[in-house]
Amino acid sequence: MEKDVAFKKKNGNVIRGRMYLPAEGGKRPVVIFSHGFGSNFRELMHHGEGFAEAGICCLFFDFCGGGMESASDGAMTDMTVRTECEDLETVIAGAKELENVDPDRIFLQGESMGGLVSALTAAKCPEDIAALVLWYPAFVIPEDSAKRYAAGINQCFGLALNEHFNEQAMGIDVYGEIGGYGGPVLIIHGDRDPVVPYACSERAVSVYPDGELVRMPGAGHGFDGKDSQAAREYSISFIKKHL
Repeated sequence: MEKDVAFKKKNGNVIRGRMYLPAEGGKRPVVIFSHGFGSNFRELMHHGEGFAEAGICCLFFDFCGGGMESASDGAMTDMTVRTECEDLETVIAGAKELENVDPDRIFLQGESMGGLVSALTAAKCPEDIAALVLWYPAFVIPEDSAKRYAAGINQCFGLALNEHFNEQAMGIDVYGEIGGYGGPVLIIHGDRDPVVPYACSERAVSVYPDGELVRMPGAGHGFDGKDSQAAREYSISFIKKHL
């Protein structure tokens, strides 16, 4: 079963998404899935049925200004890493109020920039998050932003950025912040990723008190086919272990 969801931020912007629900009734655990830079939840929702069949609600949403085809309010030039963290905090708070969700069993899952945002947000509100799943998390964003800032470049992958995006992002101490989350963490990363070096996840897993890193041989940035299915199965098994 699917249903559309919406949450309002303090600034009035509306965050829109979709939730996949298990056949079982009652309050269920939920995984909140955050998409990557310039993307949207429609690129990920093919994973929803797998989670629902495992008895886990799967909530997808679009960051405000998170991509050119975002269903949520806002433009990409309004978006920064920190505004996306605010979006995710809003979704977490809203998810707790949903009739199908057990507020004590909220899991975060994010890909690429959504992985960075999930990690930062989990560190800010660790008591709210049962466990964290990160697919090829973009912990390289501060470093890349510093390079763009020095070169006077204000776009990424051909998309215009908020005028403060680079300056703000380069000031984020990723490995200093993410360790604030002490719960279980699963990182899944391809060793042929040309966008985010695998070494970033190796460093991250050493920071987490309870971290596990799964290496996907030959996989790049983004999982397709068998890699996508395997990543989903790893994630579901990990979440079920921590219910």
